[in-house]
Amino acid sequence: MTDLDPDVELVPGTDDVYRVDGRMFHQAGQLAVYLLDTPQPALIDTGTANTTPDAVLAALDELDIDRADLAHLIPTHVHLDHAGGTGELAAACPNATVHCHERGIDYLTDPDLLEKLKRGVEKAIGMPEPYGDPDLVPADRARALGDGDSIDLGDRSLSVHDAPGHAPHQAAFFDETTGVLFTADAAGMLFDGDVYPTTQPPSFDLEDAVATVERLQTLEPAVNCYPHFGVASDAMARLETYERTLPGWVEAVEDAAQRLDTDDPIAIANELRSEWGSVGLEGDVAGVLKYLEES
Repeated sequence: MTDLDPDVELVPGTDDVYRVDGRMFHQAGQLAVYLLDTPQPALIDTGTANTTPDAVLAALDELDIDRADLAHLIPTHVHLDHAGGTGELAAACPNATVHCHERGIDYLTDPDLLEKLKRGVEKAIGMPEPYGDPDLVPADRARALGDGDSIDLGDRSLSVHDAPGHAPHQAAFFDETTGVLFTADAAGMLFDGDVYPTTQPPSFDLEDAVATVERLQTLEPAVNCYPHFGVASDAMARLETYERTLPGWVEAVEDAAQRLDTDDPIAIANELRSEWGSVGLEGDVAGVLKYLEES
């Protein structure tokens, strides 16, 4: 297909996998979701409740995929920049099954847990409904995923890989046919060609994160699809880089905290920004500080 909307880009090396700009905070290039135009079409990640559903529905129209034909909605984890749009998209795409990690799926289907999740995000970001007001997913539309499960795309399958470290309810997905790995936040963020940490609180764990990256390398992917925000065709090199980056990042935060004699994430982030600058740096510092406190 030619002349696509600028927010819809074909993933290099594929002919049916598209990156859709989810327009987080109404800005381009901050959040990607991935639309697979397979016999049973799938969306990996659903983005934010306030911006991504409109972008996804426009992409379905752009690619001539009927909403009723979308078979799978697959939030990689239940952080609301990745799963916030699930309920609205489930309502708009009535035949889609929602697949989510077994440790997280109840947060999308239980009203009390979803409200708890919303309050946690508001506290962490420091503003009301930063990712919008997510709708509940009907429990009878939801499927819990575990490591080793698969999702049928009609002409091939996505394999499911438990991916803790960034969050205990995170999964990565691998398309062996194309060699495309949907990394969730397990492999960092890719901005302007550089990889940055994703260590937001409350659940970052260095040992789990490194072990996850090591397991993902055994898949030998050709392409990494990052939700924040890009596609890397040198997938193995990027995973190897991130495996080395994580311990160095944690050490940098610990050293800065000791040098400045503070546990203020903003002060530490400002100290590290020239070398480690990225979107949400203060939050990534806060996640490391919590990990260090509990280690």
